[in-house]
Amino acid sequence: MLSYLRGDMMIIKKYSASLYVEALHALYKRMPKNDLKFSKIQEEYYQKVAGNIGEEAVMKVIEQLDLPYKFYAFHNILLYSETLFQMDILIITQYYALILEVKNIKGEITFTDQQMIRTLATNETHAFDNPFLQSEDYQSQLKRLFQANHISLPIFSAVAFAFSSSIIKDPPKNKTIVFRRGIKPYIRNIPANACILTDAQLESLKYFLLKESIDFQPFPLTNHFGIDPNSLRKGVECVHCGLIGMKKVIRNWYCPRCRSSHRHAHEAALRDYFLVYKSTISNQECQQFLQLNNKYEATKILNNPMLIKTGQSRSRKYSMKFDK
Repeated sequence: MLSYLRGDMMIIKKYSASLYVEALHALYKRMPKNDLKFSKIQEEYYQKVAGNIGEEAVMKVIEQLDLPYKFYAFHNILLYSETLFQMDILIITQYYALILEVKNIKGEITFTDQQMIRTLATNETHAFDNPFLQSEDYQSQLKRLFQANHISLPIFSAVAFAFSSSIIKDPPKNKTIVFRRGIKPYIRNIPANACILTDAQLESLKYFLLKESIDFQPFPLTNHFGIDPNSLRKGVECVHCGLIGMKKVIRNWYCPRCRSSHRHAHEAALRDYFLVYKSTISNQECQQFLQLNNKYEATKILNNPMLIKTGQSRSRKYSMKFDK
């Protein structure tokens, strides 16, 4: 989990692309377009991709940050207090904690009490949750978690827009908005006069947050969204043209559309299966999902070190463990 160290700065939970985004992509590419939930899944996927891009850009700024005191940074940390809450970026120091709610939204941005409205050059508008309500809720929940564990540390929060393509019109008063290039000066100006935690207490807080961090894996996504897994497209996707329906030939997979071949194309399809379809797979289910010719092909594919075996003979099932 430790990924980056420089002087008194440490990235404890580094930036990593969300497995949930990979799962959303696997789900929507296999859903029939006439499914009532298709647009919702596709829209969430595109929003999460944009969010990942913005968070990665802001985390690169944090990696370059130099402060006269020690600090630790966490990306995408999920904790539980009143409810589950996931902070895009959390920074802890001996003086304060800081929550950054990152946004990557192109267009003219306005705010109401409950919403953030984006207007594009085409006059098309989209509504999002108000990020200040989100960050204030996270601030409240983190404070409650700290208090329950006898941690007395001021908590600041800000909404960070990752790119200048976000044009803020009439920013709300008494709310903190920073753009990517303003993040470092904003953090440097946070009051750090009274040292509240000792060095040992800061280390304890770091390990406490790591221990309390929850791995969000709502897989398979068909269960999460209430989608019939049998409605999804089965088959192996061509890595070159995207066709789902490669044919199994001797020691290879062949694409009938672009005529390319790929020996290990089934491995990505197996990931799709466990992320969206079902948490275990049998030989027969493997035959059906990968559209194989016989059980012997399935046996060979399932004899894979990335899969976990349970059971014996005909009752044997296989599963896959995904890293955080």
